[in-house]
Amino acid sequence: MLIILSSIVFIILFLQTFFLGGTVWLGIIGMLLCAAGIVLSILLKQKEKQRLAAISVSAGLILSVLCSVWITAGGGAGTLEQKSALLKEIASAETVQVAEEKYDTYIEVYGEDDTAVLCLVKYYIKADEADKSESPLWKLKDETSTEYYLTKVDWYNKFSNDRYYVIDTLLDAVAEHPTWAKGHLMLGLSYYEREDNTSAIYYLKKAQLLDPSDGYSLCYLGVISYDRGSYKAAAEYLNSAEKLAGNDNYLRKIIDTYRECVAREAK
Repeated sequence: MLIILSSIVFIILFLQTFFLGGTVWLGIIGMLLCAAGIVLSILLKQKEKQRLAAISVSAGLILSVLCSVWITAGGGAGTLEQKSALLKEIASAETVQVAEEKYDTYIEVYGEDDTAVLCLVKYYIKADEADKSESPLWKLKDETSTEYYLTKVDWYNKFSNDRYYVIDTLLDAVAEHPTWAKGHLMLGLSYYEREDNTSAIYYLKKAQLLDPSDGYSLCYLGVISYDRGSYKAAAEYLNSAEKLAGNDNYLRKIIDTYRECVAREAK
């Protein structure tokens, strides 16, 4: 019975540590105590030392339960919750210096990782720090994540006048993530801004297929249809987009503007 309870506590500690934001080092200690108690109990039982076996598994169980309770109470340093909170502090820092100090604190506890680097780069971009934001981007370990591509696009949009860099980046992104609806949407909009409506339509339609709940792809398909003089198709796209707009006032404003344009042309 005690071995079964220890196994259950081991599973709980595993979930707390790796999936529920628990203290990593504390969770590992708890799992080791559980495992040690179980193994020692089995070995002692084989030597017919039942009392010692019960004591060992009970000790491991009690100590591991204490670890689990401490994790549940949010004790210890280095939890995933605290990690997330520190990243938010970097993103919301009032000055570049404060953001860098928070970043230094982060890497002291967790080590340098792409999540923190991207968070700091986004702050630099927001603060108009072109040079500081550029160099870390090229040092990332994972240059294929969607967050990496989004950050790189943000950088080009902020500091480069050449939209082809954005398009090249997004082409790489959708090649790496063929089911990423937002990447296809952004690529379609980038082509639209470059007045390449054929490519824009292709990627906007792909975005809509990947995410039928998105109103932006339908809206801009309506905009392109209007620009091409296809007012009936434009009205249909815009009407469909309106049904998906929800409380998105920015999207509704675009839809209303072009519906008025379509109505004028239809007279």
